[in-house]
Order: sequence, then structure tokens, then C-alpha cells
Amino acid sequence: MKHYVKDKVIIITGGSSGFGLETARMLLEMDAKIVITGRNRERLDSAEKKLADKNLVAVQADAVATADWKRLIDETKKRFGRIDVLINNHGAGCKIAEVENMSDDDIQQVLDINIASVIKGCREVIKVMKEQEKGHIINVSSGCAHQSWPSWAVYTAAKGGLIGFTRCLHLEMAEWGGKATSFVPGAARTGFCDAAGIDGSWMDGYPSAEDFAATLVHCVDVPDNSVIEEVNIWGTRQVKEMLNPY
Repeated sequence: MKHYVKDKVIIITGGSSGFGLETARMLLEMDAKIVITGRNRERLDSAEKKLADKNLVAVQADAVATADWKRLIDETKKRFGRIDVLINNHGAGCKIAEVENMSDDDIQQVLDINIASVIKGCREVIKVMKEQEKGHIINVSSGCAHQSWPSWAVYTAAKGGLIGFTRCLHLEMAEWGGKATSFVPGAARTGFCDAAGIDGSWMDGYPSAEDFAATLVHCVDVPDNSVIEEVNIWGTRQVKEMLNPY
């Protein structure tokens, strides 16, 4: 089977765990050149040791900060000379609660981490891709974007908005040869619940980060003249127990 990612330079935010780490692992095995980012230096160092590949660079960066995006881009160009793909995989539940219990700071944090930071990153990376006249951005949304659950309203607003943003972004990028894709995963065992401070015991038997990462890799591994607009992936158990997405 032919692959299209060989020697491509791919930035993966949130690359120290979950989907990001497993996606990096698979793409390195396909001979891509990978830059992973994360806010936590210790977790990032651990991920770098696990992956242990000469084509891997780990850069500590906070996706909410424009200055960190600029530094990440500079370090990527210094090492690899270009940026072919950006996977905006970072995100967090921050606080999952009913709207009436969300403070101004809670709301702003959820929006900053899950959509504003993605917009900032796209803005900065596009400047490089446009000069190359090619580039691909993949934004990781959430199954919440297409489904409704109580206490998830603010997070859903961010992830739903991200899909609309990505569609518009694709049309802007297509003018000079770029493209954009939405990857929309349902619940998986990525550590999300622990980070958000909510019970994750109900996820026993749900897909692992690796299970879903294979589909995220497929979104990247397409010819330059093709684009996957949006892909939705669910664990079969979640479909049975929580929803009918069809």
C-alpha cells in the first residue's frame, strides 16, 4: 500500500499523550518527520523517550500563546526547513459543568484552549504554508460537536465551532493550494476524563487512543490532490449505549 507522508514535516500539538502520541508513533513508522508539542516538560520528555526516533523533535509550547506558536514554527523550520502538515490535537475539558455553574474564567479557559488557540495556530502556520503553495491542517474536534449532553455545553460550543471554522479555513487555503480537515472522535481512553476531573470508569471497553489514531493518520495519508473534509469515528459501545449518530 502506498503512503503519502514519507518525509513530510508534521507538527502535532498535544503530542505527549493520547491521540497525539499514538499518531506521532504511527507517522514516524511511515518515515514522516514529526514535531510534537505540549505544555508539560516532563510529559513531553517522557514521550520523546518512548518514541526515540531521529526524525522526532519535541518542543515545549502552550498553544494558547501566540509567542509559543511563533517559536514552535521557527524551531520546526530550523530543523526541517518547512511545515507540510499541522495537526491541532490539543484540547481539554477544563471544567465540565452546567452553564449556570461556569464562571467567566471557566468559560474563557474552555474557549481559549479548545478553539481560540487553534485559530491562532492556523493563522501562524498558514503564513509558512502559503509561501510553499501547499499545506494541510487537521483540526481535532469532538463527537460533542454533533451530539448533545448536559454539562458539556461550553465545550460543545467550542468543538462545534471548530468544525465550522475548519470548513471556512479549507476554502481560504484552497485558493493557494492548501487544505483543511476535521477529525471528529467520540469517547476514547485517552486520559481526557482524568484531566477534566470527571469519572471515567464508564469507559471500560471503549477504544484506546491507538484505536482512533489510526483513522487520524488516514486523514493525513492522502495524496496532495485529495482531501478528507470530515471524518467521524465512534466506539461501537458508545453508539449502542448513548446515541444513534446515523
